[in-house]
Amino acid sequence: MASSSLPDTTEWKADSDLLVSRKHAADSEDSAQTPAAGVLGRELKTLARESSHYMAGLLGNVAVGFVSFPIFTRLLSISEYGLMDLGQRLLLMLTIASKLGLQNASLRFYNRKEFSTDPAAGRNYYSTLFFGMLGSSCSIVVLCLLVVSLLPKTSTFGPLATLIYLILGLVVLRAMGAILWGFLRIEERTKTFNVITVATRATTVAAVCALLPWMGRSAHTYFTGVVSVETILVLVLSAWLLQRGVLNPSHFKFDLFRAAIAYGTPLVLYEFAFAVLGSADRFLVRHYVGADALGFYSVAYGLANNVNEMLVSPLGLALIPIYMRIWASDGAEKTSAFVSTSFNIFIMAAAGVLAAIAATGHSIVVLLASAKYAGADRLIPVILAGLLVYGANVFVAAGLLIHKRTSQMSGLLVIAAALNIALNCLLLPRMGLMGGAIATLLSYLTCILSLAWASNRILPLHTDVKTCMKYVGSAAFAWVIVSRFTFGSAIFDLLAKSALVFSVYLIALYIVDSRTRDSFKQALHWIQTQC
Repeated sequence: MASSSLPDTTEWKADSDLLVSRKHAADSEDSAQTPAAGVLGRELKTLARESSHYMAGLLGNVAVGFVSFPIFTRLLSISEYGLMDLGQRLLLMLTIASKLGLQNASLRFYNRKEFSTDPAAGRNYYSTLFFGMLGSSCSIVVLCLLVVSLLPKTSTFGPLATLIYLILGLVVLRAMGAILWGFLRIEERTKTFNVITVATRATTVAAVCALLPWMGRSAHTYFTGVVSVETILVLVLSAWLLQRGVLNPSHFKFDLFRAAIAYGTPLVLYEFAFAVLGSADRFLVRHYVGADALGFYSVAYGLANNVNEMLVSPLGLALIPIYMRIWASDGAEKTSAFVSTSFNIFIMAAAGVLAAIAATGHSIVVLLASAKYAGADRLIPVILAGLLVYGANVFVAAGLLIHKRTSQMSGLLVIAAALNIALNCLLLPRMGLMGGAIATLLSYLTCILSLAWASNRILPLHTDVKTCMKYVGSAAFAWVIVSRFTFGSAIFDLLAKSALVFSVYLIALYIVDSRTRDSFKQALHWIQTQC
């Protein structure tokens, strides 16, 4: 669960699509220039292998999240859980500012062939980015400490004043972690990357639980445990680089650092806008509705985000490399056809998932968060709808990603983030928490429509609106029908309703959609041929 266990990888999500698109665009250009079929085949095998590793890591993190989420929601009070989530939002934005996009530059300036023949160039690369990140993150922390010394902490950081020193310590750790993770990824140490990621999350949960009896059930205890684990992580990975002999302050190159800053800084606006779009509502909920309300909202958002991640993250890992290669080898028309077809399938899947979550929301909250958060289930479908809408960016913004129009994407995200803040200020005092959920949905919808409009001018996306309406209508029908039933315990209710929703949804689609009928007949024919 994104809001319940650390290290929180949210700060990597905003730029991950951009990193993947740039890497595979370069790979595609190289492949297009190299006619040997063996090269392409080898690359595709590498892609499949590494994607499977990242998928395994994602599933491991989700599993840890399912364990940690009910632990923290039960052990912490509603207000302390909301404060913990609020601290993570502030940490996210400060971390983005401290990184200056250097984690993006780690991809751009890595040259395996050159480093193998010229070890000094490799030492320059690692030392410059490592110590550059250390310097930039410490500078942001010093700036914040100056603000704390000049202004009262309570007026500057509000309810987070008692946590500010822990959060600032985590800013440095997260920034250093970002560049260290980047080194693992660019060296294609995918197994190591995923094992350490999952182990760190699991260890963090254990450390926090161990500290709770001694320090009390509070957000302060939570962040203390996180700082302890992530300090060890950064020290171990840094020692690994030192042992390899690639870290030395004397190998820091200002020219390379300036080039890395010039490359990475334009993406900071994109990352920061993404963070504000997904985090500003927490601060406004706390301000307008109160501490306990923030706890309810954080639980609803965390549950919705976890469902969204399970559906959207694998698509991002798999889809972007595929359509980058199709674009490089077969051109715009086939790329457009592939993305359009994939988008229609995504809408069909997303509609069914949303219907199932809407029907089972109460059982999910009781099972994973406890009965004290009853009522938060009303927010989950609205928030999840917004997150799924934004998840479509991997499809509708394909043209912008392919042509590297990151500045244009950043501008549209800034507009959506400003709209999110304005809508929250307008709706929260009048509608309470549901106003925050609606603001999330409307701002994400505005963002995705603007991205689609801009991208469609470069790479047209052909969406069958009539078929999509059938998906939405069938999902709504399934939700209305199944929501009328109740099945005993929370776990049984969750399983029974989920199965019923998908059954009713597929039956309804079979009746109203010819494509579904054709697909069912093809699947049935394939099964018969295999038997």
